[in-house]
Amino acid sequence: MNIDKDNVAEYLYTRDLLDAPPEGSCTVEGLGGGFLNTVLRVSADGRSVVVKQALDALRLFPDLKVTTDRIVYETEALRVLGGLFPSGTVPSVLHFDDAHRILVMSDLGKRPSLETELVEEKVDPDVAGRLGRFLSELHRQTWDDPELRERFDNEAMQGLRYEYCFYFVEDPELNRVARRLAETFTETKLALLHGDFWTASVIAAEERVHTFDLEFVNYGHPAQDAGFIMAHYLLHAYNSPRDADTIFEAVERLWSAYAEGMGGLLPDGTETTALRQAGLEMLFRIDGINQVGYITDDGVKARIRQAARPMMLDDGMTVAGLSQI
Repeated sequence: MNIDKDNVAEYLYTRDLLDAPPEGSCTVEGLGGGFLNTVLRVSADGRSVVVKQALDALRLFPDLKVTTDRIVYETEALRVLGGLFPSGTVPSVLHFDDAHRILVMSDLGKRPSLETELVEEKVDPDVAGRLGRFLSELHRQTWDDPELRERFDNEAMQGLRYEYCFYFVEDPELNRVARRLAETFTETKLALLHGDFWTASVIAAEERVHTFDLEFVNYGHPAQDAGFIMAHYLLHAYNSPRDADTIFEAVERLWSAYAEGMGGLLPDGTETTALRQAGLEMLFRIDGINQVGYITDDGVKARIRQAARPMMLDDGMTVAGLSQI
């Protein structure tokens, strides 16, 4: 079965996952703008849950089949992170329907994502510091764990990412860097990664981080997570020049908190590798198949391409030097 707004309430009621209100009505709201899943918030009688179903094809490219095993990995990742972090950091798993690849989770609420706040030009460097500390805690607590390394290979989703988010670059120099980056991430398995740690999968309105959407979870190189989140901050810096200085400060705070939290575990060259990932992700989000909607100006896109190049090619580039590009 495929869930939708018409049948999701009945699905929940018949499995005792949500109480039907006396009047027999509820509210169903579509969540997210992704093209891999159906995600719905269902509210009834003062309580709400989130229902997610993995689709077997991309909405934009229906002929391209995608493994639904990703929701199995996500379910397991939520359980692992739920045991590592305080309650409410990630959604709780309420029910998993393996036959239909449906995950029912607790609702983190209607607080705005970090992406929404940045689009609205609300930038708080303290939030970035919290993100860096959260990421270092995730990586440090799962470091060099053979059981997690085997359990979270998630190779199909990583392969999908490499094919569409790494190899799209036409410039020969940048393409070579992207392919070396994919090789590094394929060969180096050091910690459990969120896998899709960007500003739209984070709620940071309180004194701690809340995160979700872990279907790209994998055991890999820590630079992938760090570079990913930095990229999405930097996109806003180039799109909103009046906030640029504050955003560059936020990115420095994020990296400093992360590096400090990792301490001696941080492999040599991680900063350089993270910046290459950040530059590549910036290019993907303006030139790839899944572009951010808030950047439409050709001049801004040209500026991002100009900044991404030294991030990917300059071995001496540092996070502290980003504002000088």
